[in-house]
Amino acid sequence: MSSSRSIIKGVYWTTILNVVNAVYGFISVPLLIGHFGKSEYGIIGLAMSVNVYMQLMDLGFNSTNVRFFSSWLTNGQIDKVKKAFSTSLGFYGFVGLLNAIVLLVVLLHSSSLFNVDTSQDTILKHLLGILMVSAIINWFTSCFEQLVKATENVAWVQKFTLLPKLVQIAVLVATLTCNLSIQVYFLLTTFSLIAIIPFLIKKIKKDLPYISFRPSINIPILKEILPYCLNIFSFSIFQFSFYNLRPVFLGMQGTMESVADYRILNGIIGIISMLGGAFTGVLLPSTSKVVAERNSDAYYRMAYDGTKYISMLICFFCFAMMTVGREVLTLYVGKEYLYLIPWFNVWLICTLGTHNQAISSLILAGSDIRAISYSSAVASIVGLVISWLLIPRYQIGGVVIGFVAYTLIQMLFYYLYYWRKKMSIRSQRVFFYSFLPYVVSGVLCLGVISMFSTPVKSLVELMGFNLAEKGGMFMVFFMKGIFFTLLYAGCIYMLLTPTDRTFFQSLLKRKNQNS
Repeated sequence: MSSSRSIIKGVYWTTILNVVNAVYGFISVPLLIGHFGKSEYGIIGLAMSVNVYMQLMDLGFNSTNVRFFSSWLTNGQIDKVKKAFSTSLGFYGFVGLLNAIVLLVVLLHSSSLFNVDTSQDTILKHLLGILMVSAIINWFTSCFEQLVKATENVAWVQKFTLLPKLVQIAVLVATLTCNLSIQVYFLLTTFSLIAIIPFLIKKIKKDLPYISFRPSINIPILKEILPYCLNIFSFSIFQFSFYNLRPVFLGMQGTMESVADYRILNGIIGIISMLGGAFTGVLLPSTSKVVAERNSDAYYRMAYDGTKYISMLICFFCFAMMTVGREVLTLYVGKEYLYLIPWFNVWLICTLGTHNQAISSLILAGSDIRAISYSSAVASIVGLVISWLLIPRYQIGGVVIGFVAYTLIQMLFYYLYYWRKKMSIRSQRVFFYSFLPYVVSGVLCLGVISMFSTPVKSLVELMGFNLAEKGGMFMVFFMKGIFFTLLYAGCIYMLLTPTDRTFFQSLLKRKNQNS
């Protein structure tokens, strides 16, 4: 399968997976808040945030393995692939045990670390205990997925990742119908992630039969990949800390209700963040191949056109969600949460920063990423300090303001320095050709729909719907969404170049041939 086709299929299945995740999150959050209560549901968010932060123990091996596995497979260096995989099993097995120990320490001191009462602390301890066991299994098997992705089978991985999500949906239904406890719900949901493991093992044995699943540590391989690995780690540790310490800070500086507010907004906006962030993982195997082959034409197509196509999607989701924000929040958790709208809109604007994922995949496919480590450190520290200081006064607003500072610092660094100086990519072309036209299109469409918001509501009433009921609110949401989509599609069509039209026509032909 060609790299372009692998990317297209990867994007397709990643989008489907993200939509399913978003729908699940959208439906599950209000149902679970109603079932367990807002404060108790906040405990789930807190426990998950603590464990997610433990993923820093990866030390950059995730992206490193995909990058090196892809490069070695391209160059036929099978022996290195075998040794690196076994070394990864040994490394991740050790990390899994260490993760469990850290969670045990947090469990023993949870009452002093977090702002929880006695009953909440008991539940939190149970959830952390569940995470201890699952951490060992998930860490040890994490390199299975990395190896499959390195063979440019990202689409296959995303397709089978739907299986655990289907199990989680079944658990959600069972929780609501059988009145399962929060601990049982969390146990079943957490261990649903292992459902994909047998399929990964079967896929590896079929495509790479020479791979051994016996863990070991190969020192020469470690020496070869460790410098790149540490560069990735130094870059990701601050970025990862920023994204995952925010709900933890809310639990320490704010209230459990604020943690729940965070989960509500993140559940809605998460689809956009996941979509933007997922492109790096989809593109990395192919960009590693491009860099290994020194294909300059493909390099610049990825930078300019890849960013353009990602910007089209990101801007659509961002401004479409902003258009129907009040309706979404009302349908999601009720009118009493409309106070979150200002922070909701500001958070959405920050998601536009993920338009650079195509170039980010090129950065990670290279060898020198030290400069972006410094930028990430500054942006993350500033964002976290602002969040910590503002949470007592603004609660959820404190972390959103911190996100604004983080995004601005990162974007200014990339546009004004890194792309131009380190990658020979013209920042002006990226901004004016690949990004700004789609932002302007989204803003214009948002403005038009906002101007006609009252007529839309009147039309819904004429159709016999009551705006005070969910049916009427859903119709307003549906009609505003349709109008925005049609307007935005029209704007995009006018912006498409002949090359773009040829590209999309070829995609449609491939889809029809496959079907």
